[in-house]
Amino acid sequence: MSRLDEVTSLSGRRREDDRGWLHVALGASQLPAGTSFGEVYVVRAECEGDRRGDHYHPAMHEWFAVIEGLADLEVVDPATAERRVLRLDAADALTVHVPAGIAHCFVNRTQGPLTVLAWTTAEHDPDDVVAFPTVY
Repeated sequence: MSRLDEVTSLSGRRREDDRGWLHVALGASQLPAGTSFGEVYVVRAECEGDRRGDHYHPAMHEWFAVIEGLADLEVVDPATAERRVLRLDAADALTVHVPAGIAHCFVNRTQGPLTVLAWTTAEHDPDDVVAFPTVY
């Protein structure tokens, strides 16, 4: 089994009306038992082609949901250099789990801004960030 098979997608919910939208990215029932909580944060990329990430975390797991725009999530197993690209669209309401040790980067594929909601199993620790380019 490839380590990249551990990158999984979870269904969320998105409701839109004339007032705006509600995007539920992740529910507690979708998480493995005993999963710890670290941080919730938002990542923004303003221009098409902007890259956010190109790193991995040896210890921390992350969940990502595109809530505005369209993105390619590039994931790479640093041990094997196996690479996959997942297309994420805010309208699809998918959340992707990226396990510890898998390099990742979001690439904005929208002419406008890209907004990504993220949830982690630990608070940010600069010692748990390893730069790793996902593009070849």
